[in-house]
Amino acid sequence: MIPAERLDRLWASLIDRAILLPLVFGAAIFIPAMKDSPGMAFGLIAVSVLVVLAYAGYQIYLLSTQGQTIGKRIMGVRIILVKDETNGGFVVNVLLRGVLTAAISVIPFVGVLYALTDICFIFREDRRCIHDHIAGTWAVRTRR
Repeated sequence: MIPAERLDRLWASLIDRAILLPLVFGAAIFIPAMKDSPGMAFGLIAVSVLVVLAYAGYQIYLLSTQGQTIGKRIMGVRIILVKDETNGGFVVNVLLRGVLTAAISVIPFVGVLYALTDICFIFREDRRCIHDHIAGTWAVRTRR
């Protein structure tokens, strides 16, 4: 397998985040009936939260079943296990790569250092970040 290009991984991450922004802010456009009602703020927040949860659920489903998010699919990147080049599933792709990394990143002082170091690891020859090493994964190209 060929490691995913660094810029492809970056673009995949940016695409995933770019999709999320209009989903959150779009709630205000699609619920004009709430505009002048007293519960407008609560309604918009509730709808935004539901939309974000639905998007997150879909991304988790894709990561668990295919090793890709929408951005990774667009950029031709897939997450596989180093040991046998298969999909890691929910525990590896979501919990170890995502949730554990996020949990470490919010620890005061240590989290910032971890987040910066994690990103810098992509510049090593194998292009694996710390979260890839923790989970035993590798981001590879799916197209040439």
